[in-house]
Amino acid sequence: MEVNTSATQGASTPFDIDIPVATTAFFFDLDGTLADLAPTPDEVRLQPDTACALAALAKHSGRAMAVISGRAIVDVDHILAPLVVAVAGLHGAEIRNAAGVVTHSASRMADTAQVADMAAVLQALIDQHPGLLMENKGSALALHYRGAPELANVVRDTMRALADQHAHAFALQPGKLVFELRPRGVSKGGAIVTLMGEAPFAGRTPLFVGDDLTDETGFARVNEAGGITIKIGDGQTCARHRLPSPGALTTWLLTLQ
Repeated sequence: MEVNTSATQGASTPFDIDIPVATTAFFFDLDGTLADLAPTPDEVRLQPDTACALAALAKHSGRAMAVISGRAIVDVDHILAPLVVAVAGLHGAEIRNAAGVVTHSASRMADTAQVADMAAVLQALIDQHPGLLMENKGSALALHYRGAPELANVVRDTMRALADQHAHAFALQPGKLVFELRPRGVSKGGAIVTLMGEAPFAGRTPLFVGDDLTDETGFARVNEAGGITIKIGDGQTCARHRLPSPGALTTWLLTLQ
């Protein structure tokens, strides 16, 4: 879906919003939202205060809480452990609902040969530029250039060429110092809509917090549903509220308990 991110450059903070926890469905991005970004994805950690706030919120909301991430479900679980919640992984290509049932979109079953071919191209680029980092998610590939920001155009052009070559199965997704080839036909907004059709989310007011371009479809869908959208950090967005950092989000979440 097309998302207009030109609005709310000066979005307000959500501290003055009345959030009835018992009737709100909570959705959170992970990297850059619940947890600070790190030099590599493997180094991302959830702070103890954030973990406590999420555990309390899951309890008080009747477990109407989900993480909506570009990571695979297994990686989200590793970071959140021992807390287990509903998760939409790989931008919604795989979804585990509140009952623990996992479903995969048709696009999740990507041709492993295609993924391997694309990974080989990216590895050859990394061999030339060691500051780059590939994240192989099984049915999605991300190329991070946080360690070599001067290579942004090289990374973009390489990933765009691969997306064009495999356009029937993959789409290009830009992010913060990363470009990703994700399964076509999925989005975080679609994942939120799917979960909102099931208990315990159904009938509640959705709230989504994210920080990156990958989260804009989620903001758009929640806005359409009359929900609450919060962007972490700077940048254009269609979210209607803003907080400066994951730490500020944790502080706000603690006020909901």
